[in-house]
Amino acid sequence: MITMDLDVSGRAPRDAALRKAGRVAGTTVKLKQQRSRDRRRQILSAATRLFGAKGIDRTSLTEIASHAKVPLSSIYDYFEDKQALVLAVPEDNFAALYEKTELLLLKGSSDPVAQLRITYLSNFDYIMENPGWGRVFFLEIWPSVVAAEPKIRRSVDKYALRYVALIKQAVRSGAYRKSLDPYLAMSLLMGGMCHVTAVWLLYGRKYDLMKKGKAVFAALHEGFLRT
Repeated sequence: MITMDLDVSGRAPRDAALRKAGRVAGTTVKLKQQRSRDRRRQILSAATRLFGAKGIDRTSLTEIASHAKVPLSSIYDYFEDKQALVLAVPEDNFAALYEKTELLLLKGSSDPVAQLRITYLSNFDYIMENPGWGRVFFLEIWPSVVAAEPKIRRSVDKYALRYVALIKQAVRSGAYRKSLDPYLAMSLLMGGMCHVTAVWLLYGRKYDLMKKGKAVFAALHEGFLRT
């Protein structure tokens, strides 16, 4: 039988070096991906503020790039055109709202009515912190044909279904009456939200939006209880 001596003396160091190189490459890729996400968020944040302050039609991509502190060409790395950027604004802000809401839900009660209230009021809190988002959505997008765009409709539907799920849980638990239509209840909650937010924005934010939001929820909650 013929045997061959394998030179393994240098294999371990080479393997270790390859593993290290792989880890470095993986870390580099992750950092690039994170920088890309951060840049995209910078662009969307600047767009939200400017659309809210000046209006969508009166805001240019050049202004957005300047406020985001990125080259104009970077916007086209993420968005085909201004319309694509506009359509991405609701999705981005709803994602930020969900992050904020989830933290509050984890700290709050597991009762479905309590969770419904937290979910509802966190929206007003987010609008007060980000009035540009409030203006661009409630005064620019929602009252216009842009709201019918599939991407925006999906974002709004996803948000609305959160209410529907919690209202259904409240009905099953006996907290709300069995005859309550969850979709109608959701529409009433969102309609009240749209109205008090739009008036708040149109008339110079002269009242406490959170206080109004709590009043709307309390009034509708009482109606959901009645048989």
